[in-house]
Amino acid sequence: MADSDENPFGDPTPSVGHPFQDPSVKELTNNKVQSLIEDFNPFGKDQNVVNNAKPPVRGAANPPLNSMPAVMSPTQEYPVTPQVAPTYGRNPGDVSADLLARKAELDRRQAELDKREEELRTASINVRQNNWPPLPKGFCYQPCFYLDISVEIPPDFQHVVRQLYYLWLYHTGLLACNILIGILLLFLTGAIATFIFSIVYAGILVPLSFLFWFRPGYKAFRDDSSFNFMLYFFVFCIQFVIAVVQALGSYESGYCGLFMAVRLYEDSHPFLGTLVTLMGIAFSLGATMDFLLLTKIHRIYRSSGASFAKAQEEFRSGVISSGAVSNVIASNIRF
Repeated sequence: MADSDENPFGDPTPSVGHPFQDPSVKELTNNKVQSLIEDFNPFGKDQNVVNNAKPPVRGAANPPLNSMPAVMSPTQEYPVTPQVAPTYGRNPGDVSADLLARKAELDRRQAELDKREEELRTASINVRQNNWPPLPKGFCYQPCFYLDISVEIPPDFQHVVRQLYYLWLYHTGLLACNILIGILLLFLTGAIATFIFSIVYAGILVPLSFLFWFRPGYKAFRDDSSFNFMLYFFVFCIQFVIAVVQALGSYESGYCGLFMAVRLYEDSHPFLGTLVTLMGIAFSLGATMDFLLLTKIHRIYRSSGASFAKAQEEFRSGVISSGAVSNVIASNIRF
């Protein structure tokens, strides 16, 4: 009950053993605080107070007295060295050689493309003009065909087409020599028939042979045309038969062949007989070359996979695509 008599709002009763309630400690503390209050001079420079006081906290509202302005030094940028992935297992010399080889290949392809573009540009600007037969510029007639084996014929067949062209020239030369011997026969023996027929044969066979067996053979290899191959085979077989007839050459047939040579020897014309004999041998050689070239081209034709059905299809498509035939068909349908 003694504890209930204490005033709760008064000073607490010092408990036994409390260190701060000791009278000696309280007296010393009060004296120390009283001494500090009496000795404090706000306008003086008491070093002891200053030294004993804690340094004030500096911040944005209370900056230091001798603070320097905040200046940021510029950041120095260093160049970035590109990192090259290391190559393992390859010599740098091999890599350089590989790059050079690729560059050379690209340059070569670029040169080929430039060359093709230039050829196409030149071909579009310069239209091919007819160059055969080769006639003078001031002549009243101009060339009728364009003929260039090295340009129009594939490289694999150029030698065959050249042989065909040289064979045509050979037959043309034989007909010209046949006319010359016919002139000699006219003056030495009075055989006018041989002279006249030789001129007629040359005037007919030279252009027809060019148009109906050399030109189809040329176009067959140029366009890979089965129809032109068929036309060439048909007409060239006739040419072979004509060459055999020329080699035999009966008297006053218009051809100076072997039979005419025998007749001249019998009539005591050894000089003319010798010339006609040589002419008959030349015609025989022409017939032999005709047969060999015919079999050679036929072998090439068979190996190319062409056929008579393909030739018929080309003929039908060519006739239908013709402008004149299309107009005739359209007019018939209209009526």
